[in-house]
Amino acid sequence: MISRRTYLTVTYEGKDITGDTSPYIKGFSYTDNLDKGDSVTLSLTGDKWIKEWTILKGDKLKIELGVINWRNEGDNRTLKCGIFTIDDLSFSGTPDTMSISATSIDVTKDLKGVKKDNTWENVSLREIAQEISTNYSMDLFYDCPEEFTFDKVNQLKESDASLLARLSKEQGMALKITMDKIILFDEKTYEDKETVITFNKSDLESYDLQCDDLEVYDGCELTFYDPILGELLKGEYEAPTSSFYKVKTGKILYKNVDTKVTGTTKEEKEKFLNERAKKILRNMNKNETKMKISHMGDPEYLAGLTTKILGFGRYDGVYLITSVTHDITREYICSLEMRRRLNF
Repeated sequence: MISRRTYLTVTYEGKDITGDTSPYIKGFSYTDNLDKGDSVTLSLTGDKWIKEWTILKGDKLKIELGVINWRNEGDNRTLKCGIFTIDDLSFSGTPDTMSISATSIDVTKDLKGVKKDNTWENVSLREIAQEISTNYSMDLFYDCPEEFTFDKVNQLKESDASLLARLSKEQGMALKITMDKIILFDEKTYEDKETVITFNKSDLESYDLQCDDLEVYDGCELTFYDPILGELLKGEYEAPTSSFYKVKTGKILYKNVDTKVTGTTKEEKEKFLNERAKKILRNMNKNETKMKISHMGDPEYLAGLTTKILGFGRYDGVYLITSVTHDITREYICSLEMRRRLNF
């Protein structure tokens, strides 16, 4: 069998510089995240980068990671990492080395760095996201069956990215921002997908398994004063008993609903509140069981996929991959962070 190998294709400000950089690449890593921006780091040896080349913060990099004869002869695949904005440059020596850090969020835009004041009334989360997307000439991908409508939303000394992150988290949704797109999605939709990868404990380079109890709640109770019915409505959801706790924690999450409640009768509105309580509780408890593993690298490993974990006894099950770092600094290794799918 012909030996396996990896390679990078690097495009800088629209120009393919693969031939110029390949002999000098010392290290590379790409992190693909589920609910935040992606990032890359690239290290190049030599002093030509500080003398002959003028690389600036805000410049764009497009990078692809390829493998040849990977799993078997003829297994040639490419991972399109995406387009990134350089946000940090550093130089060190000896030997002379330049390190580039870049993010999938366009730092030349005001989306993340500029704090603003704004107010919306009788507006949905989708409408706010669409307005912000349009302001930055970005596309909006809203992947959620529900609409969330607010009587009033205040943005006080807060960036547009922080505002969207806050509103999304409060409603049990997730947010990801890329170079040209704002993505709002329901993570449960991804958790419920069929598994496409299986990892066995015996095949791992390393692993780290954690069980969190600080932010795990037994239930969620929501309250909402309905001005039409003239009474305080409640919604609640109690989580199923966890297989990882001898007794329940006794912790209840109390929140007041600040979005519009759908329905006309008390029963319909309380049903809505019960469903919302379940969604919010899931979002709080989702990190109950987390795992980080290292495995031989593969372009197939991506955030948002579900995987089956075996060899860990009671901790076996379906996990959602939340972050993957592809690193080819020494050999191609992937570090995957994931969380175990909840049973509700």
